[in-house]
Amino acid sequence: MAALSVVSARNGYRIFGSSVYSSLQRNIRRSKYIVLVPEIPDETPETNPLLRQSALPKYSQLTPEKCVNAIGKLVIEYESGICRLEEQLKDGGQQKNFTTVIEPLEKLTNPLDYAWSTMKNLCIVTQNEQITRAYKKLHPRVQKAKTQRFHSQPIFHAMKEINADRDKLSEVQQRVIDKCLLESRLDGIELWGYEQKHFNNTLVNLAKYKNQYREKLTKARSAFSHTITDIGIVADFPDELIKEMAVDRTNPSRGPWIVTLDPHIYNPFMKFCSDRLLRWNIWNANVTLASATSQDVNNSIEIEEIRSVRKEQAKLLGYNNFAQMSMETKMAGNVENALSMITTLRLKSKAATEKELSELQEFAAECGFEAKLELWDVPFWRQKQKESLFRIDYSDIQQYFPYPVVLQGLFNFCKEIFGITFKEATSEVDVWHPDVQFFKIYDENDSYLASFYIDPYIRQGQKLPGAWMEAACNRSKAVGTSPLSYMIFSFPKPSYQKPSLLSFHDVVALFKKFGHLLQNSLTTVPYSDVSGLTNLEWDVVDVCPHFMTCWLKDYNTIASCSSHVENGNAISEDLHNQLLKAECHMAGYDLTKELYLSALDLELYSSKEFWLDITKRVWPEYMNFPLEKQDAHPCSFSEIFCDEYPAAYFSFKWAEMIAADAFSAFLEAGLDNKISQRFRDTFLSLGGGCHPSEVFRRFRGRDPSPDALLAACGLMKPAIEKEKATRH
Repeated sequence: MAALSVVSARNGYRIFGSSVYSSLQRNIRRSKYIVLVPEIPDETPETNPLLRQSALPKYSQLTPEKCVNAIGKLVIEYESGICRLEEQLKDGGQQKNFTTVIEPLEKLTNPLDYAWSTMKNLCIVTQNEQITRAYKKLHPRVQKAKTQRFHSQPIFHAMKEINADRDKLSEVQQRVIDKCLLESRLDGIELWGYEQKHFNNTLVNLAKYKNQYREKLTKARSAFSHTITDIGIVADFPDELIKEMAVDRTNPSRGPWIVTLDPHIYNPFMKFCSDRLLRWNIWNANVTLASATSQDVNNSIEIEEIRSVRKEQAKLLGYNNFAQMSMETKMAGNVENALSMITTLRLKSKAATEKELSELQEFAAECGFEAKLELWDVPFWRQKQKESLFRIDYSDIQQYFPYPVVLQGLFNFCKEIFGITFKEATSEVDVWHPDVQFFKIYDENDSYLASFYIDPYIRQGQKLPGAWMEAACNRSKAVGTSPLSYMIFSFPKPSYQKPSLLSFHDVVALFKKFGHLLQNSLTTVPYSDVSGLTNLEWDVVDVCPHFMTCWLKDYNTIASCSSHVENGNAISEDLHNQLLKAECHMAGYDLTKELYLSALDLELYSSKEFWLDITKRVWPEYMNFPLEKQDAHPCSFSEIFCDEYPAAYFSFKWAEMIAADAFSAFLEAGLDNKISQRFRDTFLSLGGGCHPSEVFRRFRGRDPSPDALLAACGLMKPAIEKEKATRH
């Protein structure tokens, strides 16, 4: 018989949304409970490969129906297991300790997480319409199930009881308990009566306003387009951009060409469009997107509603404002620390920006531009100046980076730095496409550590574009699992008997995602709740990826990953230096813009002023241009209103700061094995099992400094050069 899922009538009905299984509802008058007896799909590990937890997925056997059936079954089993655990914990005689509470939760969570990550990966790599539709339909159902443990009073009180004997717990165990308690508190578990009802309403309203903001932004962006018929306007555009804009992609040079506000069109268009009036038109459309210029898609009201609801949410949980609440899940710890970083970087970046813009104005004048530079002019003249200064042929750069050479060079680098080896085992597994490879990772003693799939090449219409790293499985001693990851890229396909040739940005993407892979794979934390990437504070999620890309500034590293496709020569040191200088071109300007957005985000979630008044106040503190009258860019600032970075946009620069500072230790010590081992023992080993401030102190011996990030951007000399200059 199917397991019972029992839900208090006070909290309403629990609904099973999939058509694969149905619910029988039966009132039991005496207990005032609603008992739902779901019909569990008739699936077993023998008939459904997604239910085989001890084996890698058999992708050739996975169908949309099997995915839905497996997820449906696992959701029901998970919820039933949580209910059983709750009943056990209500027993006053039941001993509540880490083993009796956390380990059962790990065993319940792992099967659902593993199957769900497999289905998510299928959505990314196959773009199968049926699987994608099923995934979207199941997503809210799965998310609701996975948060059930954080809404459970018996589990929460058991955690508090365990935490009362905190001194008996290891550091990692304390992090597990802290995570569970914080998640529950932020979900309002300590609220009662009217406050709890009010809190739940704020969550409902927040979801509604976020969705409205997203829908209006999508509608506004899709409503705008500009048609170009004059071939002279696109004459200097890169071939790739012309192809993206062409109405007829089979004959892109014929035209017409459509300009949209999608970032992959808008950003390069602003760089290469020589028609100033047209640039202004497109720029103006972008900064007024979803604003008062189009009342039916104006996000102004949504901004204020989202801010108000989040403020109310924070107040109910005991915080002064949402920004303060946000810092509970950040290494920065408080708004003051985040603002301190922003302010320190601003002092250097703003002066550098003034110098950069002055030089850009002079360059434009030399080229015959007589007007004063405006915001819509900067991308175009910046691109022209960059081409003039560095004269880099990026198609020539690609010839140095055949994908197999880069990947092997990366493997060799990881062996030299971290003592790990990679062994291909593709023949042992069932993959979703012939391009996919499977690797196992071993330590210096040839002991198995982890595995990963890598799907390198673009498949137009069959695979989501971009670069992805997804953790399929975490390390867990209780379940006996080792880390498994998916590495998904959109590199050019091999052609004409030539391997895939990577751009420098492709190489950066590969190194960056390897940072995530290493952190997930080399963790020694035995609990899946805090191992690898799990439970990392938001502002340190990208530290290891940025750390890995820092190595691309080292010539020996980049040379070992390069081999010209025709003559086998490594990229020259001079060309590498030019490439690095080009990457840092107008770094002050870029940094200033990011700092402005970070400060604006924190102000919007700390202050009570109207959003436009805050924008007008913060803008001149950072930006070197006046704010245009109609500029309403917060109306399209989706990252902080309907995505994952409210009061957290500073996290991007915080992660870069931590990574640059960590990398500077290697610059100071060279490839010292002690430094490499210490990085592995801290950043890669501890993951979410140790507070990131402590992780950094154990590695660096002090708190982080923004100096290394400024040096990496070319805005000040590296500390090691200052030290040499002082000695001389």
